[in-house]
Amino acid sequence: MLEETLFSMTMPYRQDMKIKSFSFGVTPDGRKLGGDGDARACADEFEDAACFVAGIRGNEVQQTYICARIVRKLRKLEAQGAITAGKRIMVIPCANPASMNNHKRFWVGDNTDVNRMMPGYSLGETTQRIAGALFEHVKGFHYGIHFASFYLEGDFMDHVRVMSGPGIQTDNGADFGLAYVSKHVPGSFDTTTLHYNWRLWDTEAYTLYTKETDLVNDESAASMVRACLRFLDARGLIDRPCHGGMRATTFSERGLVAVRVSRGGIFRGVSDLGDVVSEGALLAQVLDPLRGDVLEEVRAPEGGVVFFACRTPLVNEQTLAFQLVPRRIRKEQPDERGNFLDPEA
Repeated sequence: MLEETLFSMTMPYRQDMKIKSFSFGVTPDGRKLGGDGDARACADEFEDAACFVAGIRGNEVQQTYICARIVRKLRKLEAQGAITAGKRIMVIPCANPASMNNHKRFWVGDNTDVNRMMPGYSLGETTQRIAGALFEHVKGFHYGIHFASFYLEGDFMDHVRVMSGPGIQTDNGADFGLAYVSKHVPGSFDTTTLHYNWRLWDTEAYTLYTKETDLVNDESAASMVRACLRFLDARGLIDRPCHGGMRATTFSERGLVAVRVSRGGIFRGVSDLGDVVSEGALLAQVLDPLRGDVLEEVRAPEGGVVFFACRTPLVNEQTLAFQLVPRRIRKEQPDERGNFLDPEA
């Protein structure tokens, strides 16, 4: 394993900020990245095969934890000689340690989002320089996997997100073996993200979303680590027997059924992530915060699987409370497929 500092800067408080990477690889003659003496190999002897990035936002603790577990697993695989010779796999568990140390989602100085500054600019604002230094090291990899979080305050089912639009075309993400693959059509606000710019620089990019963000969930983390190992094995980067995972339900994000509240108040969820619900099923209640009366019963407009669930205790009118993967894939989306459980089974 080769440990490197990709970028560092002096902070006015706490320790200096350092973005660290961990690279793994073995040459055909058995020399390793980060080895000693004659057993040492240089990074330029390897093909840049796969790169994992997490923690671009400071509250992405679960994402950083997942990458830390991937680092630990790859160290074992490297020691066992299970990484394909000549291929480099790099992991960056935390790309924004300063914000994470200060419990801030965005940059501690001006509250800007590093993942909205890609591909960065070395002479620009602080977050542009951070983004530029990060992207300079991660561009050029054949596969790029970003562990990200969403702007909505709530929980998602573990899933893979792929993006259409300009740049290299990405397959449907089925090699991860997760239950869901969402297909996203980028808007103008996506053009400065890591995923989008990876595509422009000919990297096959994927974004992975896990249930938690600022809390650690071991079950979800283990599921994501297994998914990444399945992907690396399917692409011939490691030699490790992997369980095949699940047959993914593939859908367009525009095909998700949005369920919003019409009243503001205390939000009391009834349905959980992954629940298979029928049309009219009770999903949540909105309560009067002073009297405790039920102001609204939030019900499913059609049958499906609960894919997103709001977890904020107080909601305003028109807050997005749930997203459902519909039981029936729409006919105008012929390339999508379902794999749903029967709620009556």
